[in-house]
Amino acid sequence: MGADAPVRHEFLTQECEVWRMSERRVGSDETLFRIVEGLDAAGDAGVTELAEQLSLSKSTVHRHLQTLAACGFAVNEDGRYRLSHAWFRLGTRVRFRGAFYRAARDEIRTLSAETGHTTWSAIEEDGRLMFVDGAGSNPTPSPELLVGDWADLDETAAGKAILAHLPEPRIERFVETRAAESGDAVRKTIRASVTTTRDRGYAVNREGHISGIYALGMPVIVDRSVRGGLSLASASPSILNAEHDELVDALAAAVRRVERALTDQDDG
Repeated sequence: MGADAPVRHEFLTQECEVWRMSERRVGSDETLFRIVEGLDAAGDAGVTELAEQLSLSKSTVHRHLQTLAACGFAVNEDGRYRLSHAWFRLGTRVRFRGAFYRAARDEIRTLSAETGHTTWSAIEEDGRLMFVDGAGSNPTPSPELLVGDWADLDETAAGKAILAHLPEPRIERFVETRAAESGDAVRKTIRASVTTTRDRGYAVNREGHISGIYALGMPVIVDRSVRGGLSLASASPSILNAEHDELVDALAAAVRRVERALTDQDDG
């Protein structure tokens, strides 16, 4: 991937911008994470171009890149740096520690095999959605398309399903944050989605997060606490029409199995 690769997400940078206003911040840590995200966006980069991209001095960027490389978190190839697979090691460990990921891992593969569609499992963390696993042989959409990506809760079927079952103060906080970003009109849209999702038991997404992708999503709830969500997606809108009832039933059955597995884990 070249240095002109598009930025996929900027959640970390946006949060750092808020944190920058706090007296408790550690400036060097903030700079380091900006550089890490800059490398992620670029794929690989030299010191000068990364310094210009982030509006930092070349000496500061060079020092941090050298530190990352020395600690095994970046690779220096003829003066161009890229993130190393050490981040992958950390990420896979974090993922496997999650009880929801382990409970849903086999179920989304079974669901994909039964329906012929791509499936995902996702969790909510700090008001954002993270896709932690995907399954399916259909390349459209690829099950790897979203795994490891952040998304806004109201832009995906799994996120909408999770959002509708969060405690009311958290829903309100999310609505206020999105309204500040996108304007007051979004309040009514999100609130309507929450009500509809609660009433029918599942969420629908029509090309929200990714153009050309249609999806159904359901929450996984144990002891009245939402633990994550499962979604079933297709590049065809038939998933919301002709196939709808059959797919909703299959998704609901998978959700019940994950909920039982989580209950067993909790009891064990």
